[in-house]
Amino acid sequence: MRRGTPAAFLVGLLFGFVSAVDLVRAFRPLPLTDPDPAWAVPRLLLGLAVIAGTALAAGAAAGIFRIWIERGETLTAPVEPLALSRRSLAAVAILALILGALLRFAALERLPPSLWIDDLSLVTPALELRGATSDFANAIRPAPYGVEKPYGSVGVLYLEAYRAALSRFGTTVLGVRFLAAAAGLCSIGTVYLLARALLPSGGGALAALAFAALRWNLLNSRWGWNAVVLAPLVDVAGLLLLRARRRRSAGLAAAAGAAAGIGTHVYLAAWVAAAALLLLALWPVPAPGSAGTATPVGPGRPLARLPLAFAGAFLLITLPIFLWKEGRVAPYFARASDHNVVREMRRTRSPMPLFAAAADSLSAPWWRADPFSRYALLGWLVAVPVAVAAARALARPEEEPSAFFLSHGAAALAASVVGGQAGIPNGYRFGYLADVAAVAAACGILTIAGRAVGAFRRGTSAPRLLDLPRRAAAIAAVGVVAVSGALGARDALAVWPVQRETFDAFHGQDTLLGRAAARWETFGAVSVESGTEHSPITVRAVRQYRLDPDGSASSAPPLSSVAARAFRVADPRSAPRRGERVVERVRDAWGRDWGVVLAVPTFPRGGA
Repeated sequence: MRRGTPAAFLVGLLFGFVSAVDLVRAFRPLPLTDPDPAWAVPRLLLGLAVIAGTALAAGAAAGIFRIWIERGETLTAPVEPLALSRRSLAAVAILALILGALLRFAALERLPPSLWIDDLSLVTPALELRGATSDFANAIRPAPYGVEKPYGSVGVLYLEAYRAALSRFGTTVLGVRFLAAAAGLCSIGTVYLLARALLPSGGGALAALAFAALRWNLLNSRWGWNAVVLAPLVDVAGLLLLRARRRRSAGLAAAAGAAAGIGTHVYLAAWVAAAALLLLALWPVPAPGSAGTATPVGPGRPLARLPLAFAGAFLLITLPIFLWKEGRVAPYFARASDHNVVREMRRTRSPMPLFAAAADSLSAPWWRADPFSRYALLGWLVAVPVAVAAARALARPEEEPSAFFLSHGAAALAASVVGGQAGIPNGYRFGYLADVAAVAAACGILTIAGRAVGAFRRGTSAPRLLDLPRRAAAIAAVGVVAVSGALGARDALAVWPVQRETFDAFHGQDTLLGRAAARWETFGAVSVESGTEHSPITVRAVRQYRLDPDGSASSAPPLSSVAARAFRVADPRSAPRRGERVVERVRDAWGRDWGVVLAVPTFPRGGA
């Protein structure tokens, strides 16, 4: 069989499947399956259209991919290093770290202006911890905390870190968001190390620079709660496993499993990441000395001790979640059991959610925007090199970077399908993949730059001039990443936080109502009428902990010379009761009223 045929067949199969599902959804399943004889001819024509469209998409994709492999060197030639000096690459990496820190911590208390229920609800249980082993009598807590039916869970290990941040920075917006921003910053370093381990010289600097201003992680680093904290743990586990494969070390594989297991005490997606790393441990190990893409590798063989050591250590670290459950009120896998594709198929009485979830998951990184504006995926300047890296991985699956990318892709795809169609794509649930995407982007950029240099080599007879285009390609590669980062940073800091869609996605009215209540509590008792807010938990936390970077009372409108004794935050359509007066309208930046603050004044003795 000619090289590239299996990969081309797979690409055609995937494109054909996505096209078939999209065509069926466009025509609607009912006309295609209605047994009414009156629909016989339309059903036949629609069915033929679906078959023809599927065959055309599959054949075109497979043919183009096959030609790409056979007539070009983009996917078959070794990835070349970036033609920059070590000092230049070090400068790029240091710049990426500084830039990443600035972008994640600049105005962190104010951008975005609205706060999120999940992290606010856990301020109280985090502060209730004592930093002792007794905290782990129940190794998890329900999330959101305080609701009648929690739909998620979080490990006490994460809450201990959350408690430390709140103790250091106080119960402020900075304290609430610090862990996410710090994890995003740590990921720049782990992404750099991953890319250095997998790619030739320059890959680490490119990956770090791409990640520093990657919109996906920037947004999550400003509010992403525990999902973004998982990412550096997955990276560390991946680094240890890569070293275990090269050294054929069961001990390092066990260390990787332990690092991945710690992630299960942070966020549920750690199980998906662990499945990806287990698949990587099962991947055939190349011959010694052939790591990376600079040297072609021959057929390898699986080493049973690596996946066994990884899985054993992983399960050992996760045991406390299932053994330490004193007083537990919500299951660990609450979200997975409450929301999955099986439930969707039962509810719709159709297998279509399964196919739709698979099709949407396959196309999400490139063609589908995240339905929630508080999440994000790849921008097109990053998505293109990621696509090149994915194509290269399919064409050369024996390479270690290919094994890394394909393992993460396969596990995430399977988990996304199991999770069901609703919410696809979900940049929060799979936030740790932003790190993998940055490494893949660096691989794709090196591949494209190497192809450009290769084209120059074939068209010139002056070898002494080769250094110029190699440097030009390297500078262009850094420039493309810088432009992509500038666009991502502008969007994350200047556009996204002030968008109406962002406010609505965060249910920003709860933050406004909570801050209004906190302001007026300085002057008297405040009650918030039920039904005014989207979530009383958010309003309560904002009030209780005064989560307002401008201060709880400094922006309160001036009262008359006579103090008010009580305030009522009511629906904006509520008419004042007898003796009440309006002292504030809770209004967003787009002129929408979310509440009204009503006060009953008191009068001094002898007053009218």
